[in-house]
Formats: sequence, C-alpha cells, structure tokens
Amino acid sequence: MAPMRLRKGETLGPYVVLEPIGAGGMGEVYRARDPRLARDVAIKILSNLSGADALLRFEREARATAALAHPNILTIFDVGVHDDMPFLVTEILDGQTLRARLTAGPLQSTVAVELGMQLLRGVAAAHALRIVHRDLKPENIFVSRDGTLKILDFGLAKLKLETAAGHEVTLDVSTEGKLVGTPAYMAPEQIRGEPADERADLFAAGAILYEMLSGQSPFRRDNWVETLAAILHESPAPLAAPIPPGLERLILHCLEKDRSARFQSARDVSFALESLQGDWSGRSDPNLRNRNEAAALGLGAHASMPEGPQRSMPERPHTSLTERTPGPSIAVLPFVDMSPTRDQDYLCDGIAEELINSLAHIQGLRVASRSSSFQFRTTAVDIRAVGARLGVATVMEGGVRKMGEQLRVTVQLVDVANGYQLWSQRFDRQLEDVFAIQDEIAESVATMLRGLLSHQEKEAIRRPEAVVEAYEYVLRGRQLVHRFQRATLEAARRMFERAIEIDANYALAHTGLAEVHAWVYEWWGGDATDFAAAERASQKALELAPNLPEAHAARGFVLSLDRRYAEAEKEFVEAIRLDPISFEAQYLFGRVSFARGEIERSVDLFRQAASIRPDDFQSVILLSQSLRMLGREKEALEAGREGVRRAEQRLEFDPADARALSLGANAWDDIGQRQKALSWSKLAIELHPNDQGVLLNGACLRARAGLVEEALDLLQRTIARGFGKRDWIEHDPDYESLRDDPRFQAMLQQLK
Repeated sequence: MAPMRLRKGETLGPYVVLEPIGAGGMGEVYRARDPRLARDVAIKILSNLSGADALLRFEREARATAALAHPNILTIFDVGVHDDMPFLVTEILDGQTLRARLTAGPLQSTVAVELGMQLLRGVAAAHALRIVHRDLKPENIFVSRDGTLKILDFGLAKLKLETAAGHEVTLDVSTEGKLVGTPAYMAPEQIRGEPADERADLFAAGAILYEMLSGQSPFRRDNWVETLAAILHESPAPLAAPIPPGLERLILHCLEKDRSARFQSARDVSFALESLQGDWSGRSDPNLRNRNEAAALGLGAHASMPEGPQRSMPERPHTSLTERTPGPSIAVLPFVDMSPTRDQDYLCDGIAEELINSLAHIQGLRVASRSSSFQFRTTAVDIRAVGARLGVATVMEGGVRKMGEQLRVTVQLVDVANGYQLWSQRFDRQLEDVFAIQDEIAESVATMLRGLLSHQEKEAIRRPEAVVEAYEYVLRGRQLVHRFQRATLEAARRMFERAIEIDANYALAHTGLAEVHAWVYEWWGGDATDFAAAERASQKALELAPNLPEAHAARGFVLSLDRRYAEAEKEFVEAIRLDPISFEAQYLFGRVSFARGEIERSVDLFRQAASIRPDDFQSVILLSQSLRMLGREKEALEAGREGVRRAEQRLEFDPADARALSLGANAWDDIGQRQKALSWSKLAIELHPNDQGVLLNGACLRARAGLVEEALDLLQRTIARGFGKRDWIEHDPDYESLRDDPRFQAMLQQLK
C-alpha cells in the first residue's frame, strides 16, 4: 500500500482523522470522527487523481450516491475538498466485501439468494432514479457483520436526467474508446461499445449470483480476451447440484446475450428471487441452511469501499528481448489535474510526457515509456505495485494547478522499495515558465538518480521553447494523436493548425500536422490533398528546425508514402543520428524497410525499437514476422512469444485495444496457437468492425490459415475503406495463398 497522506489528528473540515483503513480503486480511506454528531465516519480521498476524467468520475460518484437513500446502498454524508483533494464522507461499515467472502468458497443457496435479493433491491432503487451502475461486481458489494448488503462505488454510474423542457440527457463521462466496467461482469452490449441501460446491471447481477453459488465467474477465462469472447458467444457451465428449483433458470435469464430477452427490471428479478425463496420454505434440502447464516458473513472491520482490484490471472514473469541492465530507473506517472476547472489534463499529460522524453536521454538511467506509465492514468495506484509492474526502482508523480496565467506544479520522487519520498518540490510560477520548470525537474531528478550530469546531457534534456499558447495547442494535439482514431486525428489536426496560427515558426506544430495528414492518407483513404498537406508541413518543419529529430522522422514518413525511399532513408538515418533512442524513427524506418523488401534491415530496426520501448508489442510482433521470412525460426518464435506477452499486458489495461488484439492474434499464430489466434481476431473484428488495421491483420491471419474466402472478404473491406499499402501486401508472405486468385490481383490494382 502506498504511504497514506493524512495523519492521526489531522482535520478535514469538522472531521478528525483517527486512522487509515485501506486503499481501493479510487483512493484512500480513513476512519474519522464527526464531533458534531459524536459518530465515526469513513473518509474517502482521491489520493491519486489522474486528469479531469478521474475527477469527473469522483464527482459523478458523489452525485449519484448522494441521490440514493436505501438500506442496500452506501450512505454518503458529505463531500468536500482538502488541500486540492476531493473527498467523500460516508457511513463506516463493519464486515468485508463479497469478493473477500468468496475466497472461502461458494455460499449456501439460502445465503446467496438472501444477498441477491438485497442486491436487486438496491439496484432497483438506483434504477428508479435513472442511475445505472455499470460496474457491479463482488469487489463493489459489501456485506456487514449483520448480513446487510451495501452496494459501493458508483464511480462508473450513468445518470439519465430530464431537463426542464422534458428532454432526456445523459451524464456519462467515460474514457473515449475504452470499455466501461469490469470485463468478467460486462454485458455483451457494453463490450460492443453500445449504450448500457438498466439491463446491463441485471446481467452483472446474474453473473454475481452465479459466482456466489459456484465460487467462480460464469465467463472468466485465462485472460481478458477469452473472457470477452466467452461473454459474447458462450453459455455458462451448468451449476452443480443441488441447486434449488428455478434458481438456475432465473440466473440464465439474467445472462441472456440479447438484452431484450433478459428480465427487464431489477424489481422483476427481486420479485422472482422472493418467489423462489417462498417455494423453499419447509423443504428438507441439505443445501439449505438457516437464513441467519447470512449474519456470519463479515470478518473484521473494513471501510465502506472495496479492496484494490482482484487479479484473475497469475502474474507473468517479466521477460524482454534485451537484458534488463541494473542501475537507476524511473517511471513518470501522468500528472494530476488540480486546476479549479479540471480541464488541464492535456497539460498534465504533456508535462509528464516531456519529462519522460528528457530523462530518456540520460545515459545509464532507464525510463519507462509513456505507454507503460500512462496505463496507470485512471486507477489509484500502489507505488510498489507500479514499480514491480514496470520494473523500476523509483516513481515520479505530480500535480498541476493552473489559474489564468498562474501555474503551480508539484512533484515528488518516491522510492518503490519502501514507499518513502526521496525528493519533492513545488514550483509557483507564471505559465510562460513551464519550459524552465520542466528543465529544472528533469535535471534535479536525473542528478539525484544518476549523479552529476555532463554539459551534453544537460543540453539533451532541454526541450525547445515556444509561445506558451501555441505549446498548449500542440499538447492538446499530441494527446489526441495517441488515441489514433479518424475522429481524434481530425481534432488533432485542428489543434496543430491553431498552434501554427499563434506561432507560425513552431516546428513541432508543423511536425504534428505532417504526421496527422500522413496517417490519414495511409490508413483512411486520404486523397492527394492529405498527402500535399503532409508534404508541405514536413518540409516547413525541417526548414524551421533542421536539427529537430522529430522533423526528420516525420519527413521520412511522408516521403515513404510517395515511394521516395532513398530520400526517406536519409531522413530516418538523420533522425536516428540526432536521437538514437527515437522509437518513432526506428519503428517507422523498420516499416518502410519491410515495404521495400529490405527484410534484414527491418529486423535490426524493429529489434532496436522493441528495445527502446520494452512494453511495445507492435515492433516485436513485426520483428517476429521479418525473422520468419528470413528462415530464422528460433528467433522468430522467441519474438512471437514476447509479442504475445506484451499484447496480453496491454490488454490487461484496455481489453478492447484494437491493435493489441489484432496484432496479438498474428503473434499467437506465429507460435503455433492458431485457434487462440482466430479467437482473438474474431473478437477484434467484432469489437472494431471498421478498423482498417483490424481487418487487414484478420485477412493476413486467415490467408495463412488457408481460409481464402474469409481472407479475401476482409481484404476487400480494408481496401474499400481506403487502405493503400500495396508495397506492404506485395512483400508480405502471409498472402501467398491468395496471390493466384484473380480477385486478389484485382484488389492489388486498386491500391496506391
């Protein structure tokens, strides 16, 4: 557990802190005393708030829970802010979560049904106020010593509100492009990204009832991918006898794939459970015990929030293509947005990303990549768990508070081994000083971890300055590019264009604009207009900053799209000379080399990219493909296994990640697991039916498997959506089974 922030005797408004109780998915929990009413309460603090989305979730939880007054829903007394940290004050509970109870095994039928009725009553009360929980699971259900069930954590709740004019609106601040909920308890419509209504909660309730009776989730499999596929396509295994008559049918009715075939209200499920319970009275059944058994469920005193996330899979030992060298190491977590308006998440992300980029240039200091560190954006984090997961000895976390032109940045460096703070600093400056703040933080942390820096290293960690307003728009654009969807790329384009309007000489803005147009041209059927815009922007960036590695990498990418390979190669080589640890330059150059048929070179470049980012699955899976083409089967198998591991690791944080699912499917096939490969690919296509990368990788896999008709269908769907990498397909051996087919030849003619 991370060190707690509040001490005994400290006050939050009228509340006096007594002791820490625990930490969970959204923050820390303390027992406190309310002297006005002479009662103990639980105070829940968002101690690791990461960005505006997390704050909105917290505020939404407070609003949703405060609107509910029901004996089976956690009671909220108060909401406040302490030292920029929002907190909830709730009743304090004595008992344990249902998850903790289930570690001892399944429940007796009478106990499960009694708890199920309480659960559905609480859910019905929430639904009556148009609140859908969307994340019901054993971790979010608390059972007191007296057997009273309480529903916790409405942090994912969706509120349906009605305006004065009678129009219905929805308060739903989900993270764009991410699954909302916990995979093992998600309804099929949630997995498909469809709007979730009250019936999604009924599906989760059915899964919880099943687990109470059997001791295991009806759909949980070895990993999240197989879990999601099971929810979409499989039926639960029959419950072991003796199960009271009608109970299994009731549960299966809740677990219908089609929401219209389920129970339509929580009240209906509750009534059905009560009816079943009445039917059992007086029966002699060895599985039925005294209902007072429910009162024996609590063990020990716990706070009114769930424990941390329960892992459903064993930890996998960390392996890498390159040996992890001992020495100082650090992960920079996304900074917390503490601004009054909570709309500075782009600035928080940008500062953290700039620090990652700067520190990565310090010789002997290993820095976790952005994609690794930013996986911990939306969860309250245990620093030791982060360190173990990312293989680092120290973690940097910080906060940003912006008010007009005033900027406060707080930062601390924490030792993973003991959780103690090694260094901290607060910067109260003007917004225009943001570049100097970043440089000071980077230099201070690097010096502490690695020792005195050379003049060259000090210069390497300096980031180019710009007009601050233009810099803010570039940060907004970069944040959108990372999501890599057509809509977000278009939004990013507008951000970069606005930055250029403010500062026409800002090279990084032109670089970002070039990349956006290039990606759209390559993946979304961009026309000559997109390519021309990418050409102009990349050329302008180089004119403005001839020594900027990002500008050379972007220029090389653009030139490669026009098959000007010799010119592109010069740009990539120069980008790597200027910045040998540029992942983008190595990775993009590797893709271009593969498209040219220079497979040996692509091996070197993909291997280097995979080494620079030890969590990146794309480069290592493409490395496996190149090695296989060269007949280096042993190395290809090693790379394929590493690719699967990295893809699985990514999917633990985002089970619907299109690229991890689709490329990961090909990696499974590389290591001889074709059925698992097809399962991953099927799920990827079902979740992302319009994603060109998903369709293309699906076609590739099916061509290798000899499923010619399916492969051609997916390839045609890809080409129809504008994919234009003819060179790639011509040199990819996976398409050998299609090459003599006239339809395949006709498709090639359609490609750029």
